Amino acid sequence: MSVNVLTEREQEILESVVQQFVLTGNPVGSRALSKRQKKTLSPASIRNVMADLEEKGYLDHPHTSAGRRPTTKGYRHYVDNLVDLAELLEEEKILFKKNIGDFSGDLDFILQKTLQILAKVSNLLGIVLTPKFDDSILEKIDIVRVSSEKLLVILSIKDGIAKTILLEVTHDLADDLLKKVIQVINERLAGLKILEIKNSFSDRLHDLVNEESGLIRLFIDSADKLFDFTRYSNLIYSGASNIINYPEFSDVNKISTLIELFEEKNIIIHLMEKRTMPPELKITIGDENEEELVQNCSIITAPYKMGDVDGVLGVIGPTRMVYRRVIPIVDFTAKFVTTILQSK
Repeated sequence: MSVNVLTEREQEILESVVQQFVLTGNPVGSRALSKRQKKTLSPASIRNVMADLEEKGYLDHPHTSAGRRPTTKGYRHYVDNLVDLAELLEEEKILFKKNIGDFSGDLDFILQKTLQILAKVSNLLGIVLTPKFDDSILEKIDIVRVSSEKLLVILSIKDGIAKTILLEVTHDLADDLLKKVIQVINERLAGLKILEIKNSFSDRLHDLVNEESGLIRLFIDSADKLFDFTRYSNLIYSGASNIINYPEFSDVNKISTLIELFEEKNIIIHLMEKRTMPPELKITIGDENEEELVQNCSIITAPYKMGDVDGVLGVIGPTRMVYRRVIPIVDFTAKFVTTILQSK
């Protein structure tokens, strides 16, 4: 959106209305705004400008009040053209560094801790969509004998995740035979994407289906379980009480909407998945959100990387959020967690 859509005075008044409304949650009147303006403008002059902004769709006013509040269009112009982004406080950066630390391979731990701090610092609902590992590269498969009838299969991918699964065998297998079979499997599968392996596993090992150990047949029959990484593709959130405490969500209907949102994780997962491409900071405000349940909210997200795969994290809160602080918080969090996850 071009800044030339509005005059300089209109932009100044819009910026002041947004900032004051974000601060108080109350519709902003011309007299109150006049006292806070750097330039001396009479309430009548401000009232005229506010009327022009309302006519253009940047402000509206509740029927019970003469004051104005920003519309989605008003917030959008403010975020795109007027917001003065704030630096994170040094103590906030230290909070991330102290609580997250180095990545030890436990993705769930890192993301949970990151999410807790994001929700605390932003005072909003923090959300994280974990990476989809179908695009990850299989590094190797290992087999550890648990007993004569059970084998522990360990799948390691290059993004630091190791998945384990127990397979039952009908007879004891010699160690040298196990080693030979796993070597052949790795020769054919290592370096391929998980999704590629899932879609072609039996074809890649079909010529070995009758080998003497029966392990190849067992692997083919268990392929769906072996290469299912869906438990790592999940949505987690923290700080639900943060936004419930905002006055915007004080009535029963809006609280019910939030509860429905939290219970229907698939709604948020769908929203978050659509924000992964292209991988960039995204801000959607009010009715810019396609899902009706979040059309009284703003969503700010940014991508993070783990090896070759992307995840997305961010916040959900009322449209009356402190954008100048929340945007840098989300951006910093995504970049910080990427640094941690790539440092293994």
